[in-house]
Amino acid sequence: MSHTGRVTRSPILLTPLLLLLTLGACGDPPKPTPDAGVSDGGTEQPDASTEPPDAGTGQSDGGTNQCGTGLLPFVEPVANKALLQDTSVDLLERLRAIPGLTVQENPYGARVPAGYRFFIMQYDQPADHSHPECQRFQQRLTLLHTSDTAPMVLYTGGYYVSTGTVRRELTSLLSANQLSVEHRFFPPSRPEPADWSLLTLEQSAADFHRIVQAFKPLYGGRWLSTGASKGGETVVFFRRFYPDDVDATVAYVAPFARKDDARFPAFMHAVGGDAQAACRERIHTFQRTVLGRREEMVGLLRTYAQGNGLTYTQLGFERALEHAVLETYFGFWQYGSPASCDIFPGSEATGAELLEVMNNVVGLATFADNGSRGLDYYAAYYYQASVELGWPGAYDDFLGDLIHFPDTDVAPVYAPPGLPLVFRESAMQDIQDWISTQGERLMFIYGEFDPWTAAACSLGSARDSYLYTVPGGNHGSSISRLPELQFSEAVGTVRRWAGLPTAALKSEPPARVEPQFDEFAPRLPPRLRQRTTP
Repeated sequence: MSHTGRVTRSPILLTPLLLLLTLGACGDPPKPTPDAGVSDGGTEQPDASTEPPDAGTGQSDGGTNQCGTGLLPFVEPVANKALLQDTSVDLLERLRAIPGLTVQENPYGARVPAGYRFFIMQYDQPADHSHPECQRFQQRLTLLHTSDTAPMVLYTGGYYVSTGTVRRELTSLLSANQLSVEHRFFPPSRPEPADWSLLTLEQSAADFHRIVQAFKPLYGGRWLSTGASKGGETVVFFRRFYPDDVDATVAYVAPFARKDDARFPAFMHAVGGDAQAACRERIHTFQRTVLGRREEMVGLLRTYAQGNGLTYTQLGFERALEHAVLETYFGFWQYGSPASCDIFPGSEATGAELLEVMNNVVGLATFADNGSRGLDYYAAYYYQASVELGWPGAYDDFLGDLIHFPDTDVAPVYAPPGLPLVFRESAMQDIQDWISTQGERLMFIYGEFDPWTAAACSLGSARDSYLYTVPGGNHGSSISRLPELQFSEAVGTVRRWAGLPTAALKSEPPARVEPQFDEFAPRLPPRLRQRTTP
């Protein structure tokens, strides 16, 4: 059995916290707009992305969560920095002295890497950083600690946070501490009731800002932020709004997409060039075979759903089958290799064999309403994509009349039904503009065959910044998968950013880290899913 320890604070500091525990949302959450789940974007809302949310008691930046009457102004509890920085005090006690932080040390008995301690934590956050006196929620974090003086790697997958003890590539390369953060609105890190208008780039960035400021008294060394895919985007968003909170950022396979982004179909049409033309056509033949046997395949999908307790109400079985067929092509190039293109059978395959291939490549459960990988599970991602992150344009023209639901394999169709979806074009453009004009100490890693590379960032005039592309790489591309010269160069750069000596690299080259995929990414093939608990 494990328990959460008590934190001793003065009554003056506890008063605002106790008051907040009694508060729900300030005002009512927005009422859903019926059938808004397939909005075409409408008119862009006023954009507030050029400034971070006010962490004080200023006016709302456009969210609907307004404060009720009779609430006291919020007073941020003040940490005892002397205690936090006293290394003679055990780390667990110092962590518990951070105001708003609840801490348990390895409560589930996970295997911890040698030389590390592991903690699972919850941090008290405002749902709306412009109104901290209103609704609050608990954001889940984990910490792998090796040394008070080692660099700190701030990691997020952009989705759930694992309660396992995996060290990310940057953590291993730098022998660093690792603070991992669950993204807001991914349960249990979701305000209840949820005001979805508060799921924005800037509100998320403010979450990370408060976390970094809370932990910096304990970790005074260099800080580097990192993440892959949506996590890579997220740490760049954080840097854009709070550029000085961390010293550098390494973003893996991070797309900066647009609404119905036409760069994706163009990329997928020619992925791999002439050398992979036969593989592309083999997958297209597979897709035509499945859709040419639609009635049989829909029947098999119904049987699969019944056997696995899944429902397909939001998409319907016919559209779910179509989307699974389309995403099988995208998913193969995202997570597979041309060397395994022979997994796609021809027209001689049985219906069960065709369905099994789709399930192995993209996962049929990801198109269901429910389940551990269904639409409900990723509601926060599909909402974010529909209002700010952007999404790939549909790639289905080549299938002609075999497609009964054209142009519907897009983010707004997957978003939670009933929520208003108004896409803010300027949100991602603002991020790209910041990268190319003010970005500093940024590193981006992309894969040559990964479809998300279609939306790779442009460095422009970013200072001390680098972009690498892994030859033949997919969505698992990393520093360790770069050719030797670029690998050594990239490792030297991140060590320099971390304040570590680089002279020893020639005589003691760092070991490469095995490829890692974000275990909570949507449509991750079942074969790549780790047995981790969110």
